[in-house]
Amino acid sequence: MGRIPIGLIFKWMGYPIFFFVCFVFFAYKTFPYEQLAHRLVQEAQAQGYELEISDLTHSGLTGLTFENLRLVLPAEGEGSPPVDVIFDELTVSTSLFSLISDTKSYSFEAELAGGEAEGDIVLGENTIEVDAEIDDINLEALPILRKFTKVPVSGTLNAEIELAMPSEIAESSGNVEITIEGLNVGDGESKLEIPGWGGLTIDRADAGNLELIATIEEGSAKIERATSHGKDVELDVLGRVRLRRPLKRSELNVMLRVKIQDAYKERSAKVATMLELASSGLKAAQTADGAIQYVVVGSLAGRFRPRAAGNQSFQAPK
Repeated sequence: MGRIPIGLIFKWMGYPIFFFVCFVFFAYKTFPYEQLAHRLVQEAQAQGYELEISDLTHSGLTGLTFENLRLVLPAEGEGSPPVDVIFDELTVSTSLFSLISDTKSYSFEAELAGGEAEGDIVLGENTIEVDAEIDDINLEALPILRKFTKVPVSGTLNAEIELAMPSEIAESSGNVEITIEGLNVGDGESKLEIPGWGGLTIDRADAGNLELIATIEEGSAKIERATSHGKDVELDVLGRVRLRRPLKRSELNVMLRVKIQDAYKERSAKVATMLELASSGLKAAQTADGAIQYVVVGSLAGRFRPRAAGNQSFQAPK
C-alpha cells in the first residue's frame, strides 16, 4: 500500500479547520446579542431587580462585555429608595473547560465609579475562591454603599482580596487589605436614624485615611489593623469575624474605639448636643482620653450587642 502524501493529509485537514473557523467567525458576527440582553433583563425582573444594558457584545471566545450596565436593587422597606450600581463597562469571561465542569470559573474586569476592579471567581458546589483587586473607586459615586453605612461616605477605595472557602468553612483562608484615602462621613443633610433619638443630621466629618488589614485562617478573619485618624474623627477596630454560611450569619466580636474631636463638636452643634444629653449613658464607655469604646458582638445579619468598655485597654476581645 502506497504512502499518502503529507501534502494531501494537510489538505484533508484544512477543509474541516477552514469550515470550523468560518463557523466561529460568523457565529460571532450573527449571534443575537440584543435578544440575549433582553433575556437577561427579563430574568433580573423575575428576581425582583431592574437591569438596564446599553450594549452587549462578545469578548474572546467565551466572554461577554456589557457597556453602561445599570443594576437597580429593590428598596429595603417603605419610604426607603431603591439603590443602583452602574458599570461603565463590565467584561465577564470563562473557559471552555469551565462550561462543561461542575466547578465554574469566571474572570471579570469592571470600570465603575471612576475606578476599576478585576479578578477571578471560582464557584464549586459548596466552595468559593475569590482573588480580586480594586483601584481608585470613588465611594461617593456608589449609592449602594448607603445600604450598609446608612450615612453618606466619601473617599477613594483601593483593595486586594484573596479568599478561599472550601466545603468545610472552618478551613477558610485568605487575606484582605483595604484602604480609603480621604475618608469623610456625613454631608450635613442626610439623617442617621438613632433608636430613641430619631433622625440626626451628621455634618461632614474628616476621618483621615482608613487602613484595614485582616488575615483569614481556620475560618476566622482576624482584624490585624483597622484604623482611621482624621481631623474630626478617630476610629480604631480590633477583633475577629467567625465565618459562617451564609456569610451574613458570620459572627462579629470586635472592640470599637471612636473619638470625636472638640473642633468637630464646636462645628456641629447637633452632634455636640446629642453627646451632652447622652453623656450619663456613655459614662461607662468613655476612656481617659475622651474616646468612646465598646465591645461589639453579634451576627452580621442580626442585631449587634454593644457592651461599654471604657475602663479596658484597647485590644482584641477574647
